[in-house]
Amino acid sequence: MRNDFFTRWDFWWCRSAPPHVMAILRIAFGLFLLIEAATYLPFVPEMFSKEGLVMSMNLSQFPDMFAKILKPPPVWAAWLFACAYVAALLMLITGTFMRAAIVILILLFWYYWQLSFHLFPSSYHRLFFFTLWVLLFSGADKTFSVRMFFKRGSFFAWDPISILPQRLISIQMTATYLGVGWQKLWLPTWQGGEVLPYSLITRWGSPSAFWMVSQNWPMWVYDTMNWTVKVFECLMPFGLWVPRLQWLFFAGGLVFHLSIAILLEIWWFLVLVPAYIVFLSPEDVYNTLKRHSRGRIP
Repeated sequence: MRNDFFTRWDFWWCRSAPPHVMAILRIAFGLFLLIEAATYLPFVPEMFSKEGLVMSMNLSQFPDMFAKILKPPPVWAAWLFACAYVAALLMLITGTFMRAAIVILILLFWYYWQLSFHLFPSSYHRLFFFTLWVLLFSGADKTFSVRMFFKRGSFFAWDPISILPQRLISIQMTATYLGVGWQKLWLPTWQGGEVLPYSLITRWGSPSAFWMVSQNWPMWVYDTMNWTVKVFECLMPFGLWVPRLQWLFFAGGLVFHLSIAILLEIWWFLVLVPAYIVFLSPEDVYNTLKRHSRGRIP
């Protein structure tokens, strides 16, 4: 019995698996970061240079060398960093020198955080940063990549990878939903539906949110919505792991995050939706892709 437990443990955490789940995540995550970068590009001088409105952190906590690096740069340097960031994202998406690209992204991500991103309530950036670190040693470029094209002569060729990076991301996503959901059970502001209309008319509120509040729905409607959100978020970290229920929770997650994006214009957490693929068996994903690849996936 003891040996059987450790065999299952090792199989779940450490077995070799097809790389297609992580490759799809790599491409989807890179495209998402590229879309996010596109929202910042028109405002590079204002957000990331000394000619703009950026207010860097208190640099007295850093050594002099780092303090000089983290001072807002001139406009030309800000554009140079932005171009390097976009180029590294394109390398990540295409699987070209992926590890070098991710190192560049990690360094620039840390730089942008210290320079400007800390001014915003950007918990999603912590998720992005964690995902980059995991991708660094994931082998996610071992299929659907330029690397495999030059190594094997085919974009669809593949080599097996460890399942551990996929598990780490799935555990992080589980913990994210678990923490967000369970804290709503005891937070005083979430004990009644009043929190929802108040949230919808904050600076995050969209025209759709203001329209919703203007309808003057009775409070029992918001109470119902409040409990629906809490129940869903508390069940989400468990439902994502149950094969028979996964697609129901995948659809629920899409509706949930899309609603937040539409009503509060907080669209960055939509990245979690394509990341649900990490909860699927890599062998099942590979077999499904192979059946529909018309012989291109070996």
